[in-house]
Amino acid sequence: MNDRAEDEFIELAKVQGDFEAQVLKGLLESEGVDVIVKAGLVQAIHPITVDGLGEMRLCVREGDLDRAREILEAFREGG
Repeated sequence: MNDRAEDEFIELAKVQGDFEAQVLKGLLESEGVDVIVKAGLVQAIHPITVDGLGEMRLCVREGDLDRAREILEAFREGG
């Protein structure tokens, strides 16, 4: 893998709503992982969560993907 590929942001997880996205973003950033939160057009216009319309995507650098998955897994398991 070259340096350029490691700098590309790829999807880590999909979550429902901005609150959950910001909590997880803060968790990952506190561990040194850069995060971009992407929202669909509906979420950008109407910040609601109904039937998947409030879906947010957390994206991390490809080189941080495995570590970010471990951090989220530990968080969700309560550890």
